[in-house]
Amino acid sequence: MKKRKYLIFTLITLLGFFNACNVLEPEKENTYDLNDVESVVTYTEGFLMNAYRNISVDHKYFDLSYASDDAVNNVPTSSVKAAVAGGWTSSSNPFDEWNTAYESILYLNTFLAEVDHVKWYWRNETTSALFAQKLKGEAYGLRAWNYFNLLQAHAGKGTNGELLGVPIVDHVLATANPSDYQIPRSSFKDLVKFIIDDCDKAIAILPDRWKDSGNANADIATGARNTNRINGLTVRLIKAKALLYAASPAYSDGTYTYQMAAQAAADLMDKNSGLTLVNLANTKNVEFYNNAEVPNAGDLHPEVLWYSTRINSSTTWEISNFTPSLFGQGLTNPTQDLVNAFPMADGTPTLATKINSGSPYSGRDPRLAKFILFNGSQFTRGGKTVAINTTAGNQDALGSSNVYATKTGYYLKKFMNVTNVDLDPKVNSGGLHYYTYARYTDVLLLFAEAANEAAGPDANVGSYNARQVINAIRTRAGITSTVYANGLNKTQMTDLIRNERRIEMCFEEQRFWDLRRWKMTTEMKKAVSGVEVSADGSTYNYREVENRNYSDYQIYGPIPYGETLKYSLIQNQGW
Repeated sequence: MKKRKYLIFTLITLLGFFNACNVLEPEKENTYDLNDVESVVTYTEGFLMNAYRNISVDHKYFDLSYASDDAVNNVPTSSVKAAVAGGWTSSSNPFDEWNTAYESILYLNTFLAEVDHVKWYWRNETTSALFAQKLKGEAYGLRAWNYFNLLQAHAGKGTNGELLGVPIVDHVLATANPSDYQIPRSSFKDLVKFIIDDCDKAIAILPDRWKDSGNANADIATGARNTNRINGLTVRLIKAKALLYAASPAYSDGTYTYQMAAQAAADLMDKNSGLTLVNLANTKNVEFYNNAEVPNAGDLHPEVLWYSTRINSSTTWEISNFTPSLFGQGLTNPTQDLVNAFPMADGTPTLATKINSGSPYSGRDPRLAKFILFNGSQFTRGGKTVAINTTAGNQDALGSSNVYATKTGYYLKKFMNVTNVDLDPKVNSGGLHYYTYARYTDVLLLFAEAANEAAGPDANVGSYNARQVINAIRTRAGITSTVYANGLNKTQMTDLIRNERRIEMCFEEQRFWDLRRWKMTTEMKKAVSGVEVSADGSTYNYREVENRNYSDYQIYGPIPYGETLKYSLIQNQGW
């Protein structure tokens, strides 16, 4: 009993210890002890829900894109702009995950300590047990999610020369001794093992997707009402991605292999209809390029593994990213470097002769027009055609005096609900939006990368091979030929897969981390470019628009400076 009484003390102490929040001592009548928590299920579940609450739905997508070679933003005072200009330090880190992740982990550990002491459903013992079990699965899955975020942002080669993870806290510490909280960083391989173990625990419990079974008692606990909660397919993605990172150049020590990552991804693919979802003959094949799209009949689109609650009549993303002429603030500006990555419609790379022609966007991969607004872009809204004009002298042009004008010559279209949102004050109409945490194409690209690196483009892992998967993705996107991809060897296929990942997952929190795990320091440090279009639209002038002042050691993020002052926590090299 004494051990369990320490839980509340630990909750308060660790929140302060990890800089999660300031905890003030409340009045006696406003507090609950563990007996209160156990007697009211909403109190106990509140620990779990706080971990959900900490998951961002504020499009961190964009911040990480500004920090890569895919985009810049047009806010001079942006913390990300300062970071890429050389201001990224252990005490000024806009990519930090430490505080939020450890706060969530503390909530989850507290929940796991209490879940078996609660009667979750008083009417039916079987349903109560189902509740407890499924909630445990969610907690293990969310803990793996948070530790993977810590791995991305803070794992790396320490000043001791070893590849390190982060402090692993897998339970609420029942101690009043502050020194017991001075937990050293784990090895990197131990962190990966911990993530995989949590994933396996969650996978053994959670359904692939939350669906009603027709059993009313069971559906109360595990039915479709849980749609926005983490599920088995998402946890399988976390596992596969952790294995892929562990096999990647920045982290590989031979413990975890590309073969293991490919097999984990193939297992997920088997659970989600394999390549059926990217087969053009499949009536359910709808590209989920825009989070404003409405899932099938209120259910998740098969491409989406996990998403947030629907946001009705929202205009927030459009206000931030529409062009000034569309009453937006033009925040996210895709780079010329990203535009150049989109191939021609037949799948061949876009050559300099095409880029330097008077019509650089014609005959290109259809995804270019779906993701990016460029000079001459058009879309239909309210039965009318809206055209984008970034020629010199226009308020939307690079070099315009409008403070919201692009810094690259391009604007973001992906995620924008262009067909419904109208920011004109005379109209001011909103539209549906979703925030997708995990989607199936990420799995397919992960598989293709791992399978190709493991054994080449044509070697099967499970029922699939890398070339087959990449061709399916490109065909779905509208690429008209597989001839180019079919002629590539393993090394060339690596380049194609990385480029496809850049295109498909642009603005989805991937490129910033991908460049680092691939140790592509040249690309990481290269200045990014934009385009100026002449007033008559006939000439395209390409020039550098923003430097990237990164150092090689910044393939790994730092341990927060404040944490290293608390005790002898090893910092990563260079920081």
